[in-house]
Amino acid sequence: MAKHRARPKKLNKYDNLSKPQEEFDFHNRGVLTPSDVLRLTDEFLDECKRRKLTKVLFITGKGLHSQHGMSVIKPQVRKYLESKSFVLRVYEGRRDRGGSGTLEVTLEP
Repeated sequence: MAKHRARPKKLNKYDNLSKPQEEFDFHNRGVLTPSDVLRLTDEFLDECKRRKLTKVLFITGKGLHSQHGMSVIKPQVRKYLESKSFVLRVYEGRRDRGGSGTLEVTLEP
């Protein structure tokens, strides 16, 4: 009787090209004020620029535990990132990277 082997999952040869080089997670940092959020964002961006990273991921959460069940941090971070001249692109993360609870960011080299 022949055994059936599971086929290995097909790998996307371009996946690593778009993979974030670093990530920042806002979870488990306690209650954050808007100024805390911006300070943490700036500290992370400064480190990324120092390390010459061009692709990063912010894990903002979906806001499920927020007062009205809507994201508070994500819109604030998105607007702030879009105001930075060295930020080339900001978009919702891929589903396998957190989807609507994340922001993927492309920084200038």
